[in-house]
Amino acid sequence: MGLFDGFMKQAPQGFLGVDVGSSGFKIVELGGEKGKPKLMTYGYSEPAPGDAVVSPFENTQAGGELLAFLCKKSGTKAVQAMAALPASSVFSAIIAVPRKPTDTARELKPLIDAQVAKLAPLPLAEMVTYSTFIDDLNKKPPVAAAVPTGVAPAAKKQEYVRVLVTGAAKSLVQKYLEIFRIAKLELKAIDSEAFALIRSLVGKDKTTIALLDIGSKRTNITIVEKGIPFVTRSINIGGSAVTRRIMEQMKVSEDQAEQMKRDLSSVDNGGGMPAVLEAVVQPILNEVKYAFQLFANMELTESKRVEKIILTGGSSHLPQLPEALKAALNLNVYRGDPWARVGYPSDLRPVLDEIGPRMSVAVGLAMRDLE
Repeated sequence: MGLFDGFMKQAPQGFLGVDVGSSGFKIVELGGEKGKPKLMTYGYSEPAPGDAVVSPFENTQAGGELLAFLCKKSGTKAVQAMAALPASSVFSAIIAVPRKPTDTARELKPLIDAQVAKLAPLPLAEMVTYSTFIDDLNKKPPVAAAVPTGVAPAAKKQEYVRVLVTGAAKSLVQKYLEIFRIAKLELKAIDSEAFALIRSLVGKDKTTIALLDIGSKRTNITIVEKGIPFVTRSINIGGSAVTRRIMEQMKVSEDQAEQMKRDLSSVDNGGGMPAVLEAVVQPILNEVKYAFQLFANMELTESKRVEKIILTGGSSHLPQLPEALKAALNLNVYRGDPWARVGYPSDLRPVLDEIGPRMSVAVGLAMRDLE
């Protein structure tokens, strides 16, 4: 899916995924080889310790120039790119609309827009929206899709089709267009982070999975059923909270605290989670439980129970995190590998293992046209 589609119809030689973050960029270029994605190059930018962090969205000129510089240094060849909107800026909803067997997507659009207008945070005229039909219009939808909340019993015999609607403010989309124009890249589409992560970490797995993307500033939770994100939540807590806590407790600089945080993974803590992490992990755990509850109460899903959790994001390496989540939720928890479906030179494996969690979105974006 894509919130914004359409500049170029020709498939490029390379496929460039660009993850635009609050402080910089992560890029991955893939090529196709015998039907499988192959890593061509990658790169990322991050501010040096002590540098002022300026978001690309606050200064699109500087953001575009930084992206152009990163592409040059990384040796990318593709001129067309895919980007993703941050989960915290995306409106997402699953709705059910009545349909007749002969209805087309175009004919259902007014009904979809009417429902979305009641739910969206902005007037539709100020948003770019995109609809993904969960149910095949050529097939009878599942029973769950035929009983949306608030429908009178007599009308429940009417067939309904489930639709995932995502959207974002036009003003934010315009900033993306400006950044990529300055970088001299053709922005082929703007996707959602959720679908990018599904491509890179879930693939064809049809089980119900929770994706937990823990970054420096934010944590995003996405519950996926049969490749569709039914629940997406974003909270303002991430790995930087651990750094701040170490700074406060140990009275050290930010650089020293960052190093100490990385060193925690090699410290034997008797199998338990270091105490400094517990105050940060607990709010994340609470939000995961709440997301699970929302999913269980949804009427438009086919299953009600999450079967496993996949961790990703730059802070997913926090020590004992999988073990703590597994114990608290009684679920299998794995650290995701975005390179699992990508070919690459074997000697790069140590480096790719280290940077993999932070590159998951960029990998999934680059995979979009290789599906």
